[in-house]
Amino acid sequence: MTDTAFENYTTLMTELYSKLKQFGHVKYNEPLSKHTSFKLGGPADFFAIIDTKESFIQAVRFLEEEGIDYMLLGQGTNVVASDDGFRGVIIQMRDTAYHVDGVTIRAAAGCATVEIAHASAKAGLTGFAWGVGVPGTIGGAVRGNAGAMGGEMKDVVVSIEVLRDGGVMNLSNAACVFGYRDSIFKRNHDCILEATLQLTPAADAQGMKEVLNHLAYRNKTQPQGWSSSGCIFKNVLLDDPSLLSVKNIEIPVVFQEKKVIPAGWLVEQAGLKGAQIGGAKVSEKHGNFIVNTGGASATDVFSLIEMIQETVYTQYGITLEEEIQRIE
Repeated sequence: MTDTAFENYTTLMTELYSKLKQFGHVKYNEPLSKHTSFKLGGPADFFAIIDTKESFIQAVRFLEEEGIDYMLLGQGTNVVASDDGFRGVIIQMRDTAYHVDGVTIRAAAGCATVEIAHASAKAGLTGFAWGVGVPGTIGGAVRGNAGAMGGEMKDVVVSIEVLRDGGVMNLSNAACVFGYRDSIFKRNHDCILEATLQLTPAADAQGMKEVLNHLAYRNKTQPQGWSSSGCIFKNVLLDDPSLLSVKNIEIPVVFQEKKVIPAGWLVEQAGLKGAQIGGAKVSEKHGNFIVNTGGASATDVFSLIEMIQETVYTQYGITLEEEIQRIE
């Protein structure tokens, strides 16, 4: 880069920084390792922390009008950030307002899923206790139709408020096109602002008992004390046409009845628990978790993911699809 080009680039970055600051707190060249549960990832050009829905809407409108690349980030779970970071603006919305009205809860996209699960239980409601097993935000949970212990977002969502092409609109449950760990939001540019959930009244203390039971189950079955992104792969649905080529493995009756094969079980059957590349290691406790043993790079994680996918496909003819979102 010539001196003139560098000077022009620096001027543009300074101007963008000044404009972004009107919407919230902005950090320049911010390591994503500070903001992801995996504790890895290179720097984003800009990391904007925005506290209100109104400022968030204004910021997104500005970036879209200027043609500047941006990506939304919740609590940094279920993502793996590239070692090269992100060229553009990472936006973290920290609006955490929620309101309980009878059997409905209206929650901002920045609300922690775990917090809403606790709030629902305290309000005497049931149907979202499984949310304690899903770290991250409501916005991220809606985008990926997150679920645990038999529950999914599609089961409780009434409507979603989004920012689309600069305008605010509401989408019904059907309009979200929910699928297994999927929604329309993975295929369009909508920014999720708020979710309205409908639950059901619980018997005395039932909701809180469910929360505590789900917490105990999560702590028993998932690795604790390690940095990770949560589950790496989607479970395999037995109605997937690609399963016609399954070989060398007998599917347990319990999985056949539920019509799903846990990805962690497949990883375990392939003998990959404990497999390690660099600082990234397949958890000994749960085959669908990769943990950062210290100093892992995104390259280590991506290489380990590829190795797992190749091994499972070679041995069983089953393709494991990533559940994580990559920031590149």
